[in-house]
Amino acid sequence: MKHRINVLDEAIYKRIAAGEVVVNPASVVKELVENSMDAEATAITIEIAQGGKELIRVTDNGVGIIAEDVPLAVQKHATSKIRSLSDLEQIETLGFRGEALSSMAAVSRLTIKTRPHDSVEGTILSVSGEHRPEVSSAGLAEGTTVRVENLFYNIPARMKFLKNTARETVNVTSVVSRLIFANPHIAIKYINNGKVIYHSPGNGSLKDAVIAVYGKDISHRLIDLEYPGEIAIHGLISRPDFLYKGTNHICFFLNSRYIQSRNLQAAVLRGYGERLLRGHFPFSVLHVTLPPDRADVNVHPGKLQVMLYDEADVLSAAEHAVRAALEEDSKPPVLSLQDIPPASSGSPSAPSVSKDSKDPSFHHYPQLRSAEKLYRNDWKTAAQESGYIRTETSSAYGGTFTPNQDFKEMIHSVAEYHAPVSEQEMIEDVRRLLDYRIIGQIWNTYIIIECADLLYLIDQHAAHERINFERMKKAAAGGTVAAQGLLVPYITTLTAEEFSLLMKNKDLLSSLGFELEEFGPLTLKFSSFPAQIEKSSAEQLIEEILFELKNTRGDILLQREAVIRASCRYSIKAGYELSDEQIEELMKEITELDAIPNCPHGRPIAIVLQKSDLQKGFKRTV
Repeated sequence: MKHRINVLDEAIYKRIAAGEVVVNPASVVKELVENSMDAEATAITIEIAQGGKELIRVTDNGVGIIAEDVPLAVQKHATSKIRSLSDLEQIETLGFRGEALSSMAAVSRLTIKTRPHDSVEGTILSVSGEHRPEVSSAGLAEGTTVRVENLFYNIPARMKFLKNTARETVNVTSVVSRLIFANPHIAIKYINNGKVIYHSPGNGSLKDAVIAVYGKDISHRLIDLEYPGEIAIHGLISRPDFLYKGTNHICFFLNSRYIQSRNLQAAVLRGYGERLLRGHFPFSVLHVTLPPDRADVNVHPGKLQVMLYDEADVLSAAEHAVRAALEEDSKPPVLSLQDIPPASSGSPSAPSVSKDSKDPSFHHYPQLRSAEKLYRNDWKTAAQESGYIRTETSSAYGGTFTPNQDFKEMIHSVAEYHAPVSEQEMIEDVRRLLDYRIIGQIWNTYIIIECADLLYLIDQHAAHERINFERMKKAAAGGTVAAQGLLVPYITTLTAEEFSLLMKNKDLLSSLGFELEEFGPLTLKFSSFPAQIEKSSAEQLIEEILFELKNTRGDILLQREAVIRASCRYSIKAGYELSDEQIEELMKEITELDAIPNCPHGRPIAIVLQKSDLQKGFKRTV
């Protein structure tokens, strides 16, 4: 009979990667909820008090435990998940060791209330510390409730290692969020000190599960990912303009089991490639599905690390899945003027940033102010009339703009804003524009393009950098990178590690236009740089190259691209005034790009302002 509990033979439990199962309240919650999931529950309620140190209660509507098996539930190495050695090679349940409940019974006051669906009455088991379990019958609802009270009450030394209540609560909350992401088909309610924190709908939608944790605003910043096959991957990843400064928001699940994998994390980051800003990381929840015999989950006491027999294929699949999903969603960020407050008198004020209470890392983006100053059809004329901007030259393309400080503040507010996309389907990738009109250049930095009911703000430096990067990559592949000799060589003294790293990659650097040689102890002399790089940028450039080489060791192709990326950054001058012909040529090259519409360091080439949002800002539409 399925779900019957049996005591494992010694030959079996000695093959299990044993470890300390109960180390804190979060580990207790994880084990209890996973038991509920293995019991085919469709609804689970998790309650804690005082960070779980005082109370943890998990209630489910699963299959329950028959009366004669209840005493076995708290016996060590007793489980309903496996019966033979061969089962260890085909594990499809989350638990299988038979250690969790017995460990909890030894260090807490434990109560189990359970009733199978086909039983007229239930069973209650109570046990604490070394006392023998007390078992009785009672009328109960179907399913199982496990109550853990006063964790480590009988082991004061262990209790001292628990964190303060706030930290233990955070740890439990983190575990619960991952359990929600792992099982979107299960309705999970999480209650802390009597207050409902999360309540996932259990409708099978991963996006709804994520919304239950992060709030509805995040849904506009996520991209669906599907990669079918024997190695199947599905999930959600964030758009490149929605990033965190840490990797804590990258989650992986193997056959619905949460796992940790630096290699998978690296594969996801490779999939994003140049779309990521340095030091920033995406949000992702990815489910990897493999045949059970292609992974070994019995290698780590906490079951967090697994052994993948086809790891190279899995990593390749993850990288390609992420890259493909991002390619399908390559539209530029959209600026929204929705929810703009009425214009205040005087100059525009600086935008403010607030934080969503659900997640300290989740920011609402700045709201724009004084957007009424932009006229819906003729940006330049309206800006002039409002006193925000004046024209110094005129041309067929609208001339060169010279803004005053107030207008600068407003546009910088626009450039920093990334609101939810309401009409994303209508937005065309900047590389695919055909019938457009060049309005002009502002601050010698941004180019303004009108196309249908959209205004594209193009960062000329980001665009130049991407174009130069692609040119240098092509030239490097053909061995034709242009170099410029330095009238006065650049000489630098380095640390031993840095000197060794550059000398080790001397051939690579030479192929990219760098001519260098040893010039004394730990000193290098550069006689040439790639064309267009100024000597004044040499120090920063060498630092950038060293950083890139340190982080791409062992992969010559990645190293070459990294050096080219660093070189492009220092081949672009900020604040360069473009002629009308140069603007036209730049737009022509942008629309012929095959590469992603980002600079090699992750910044977007273009952002979009919609006519409909301007009309709302002017109260022309409601």
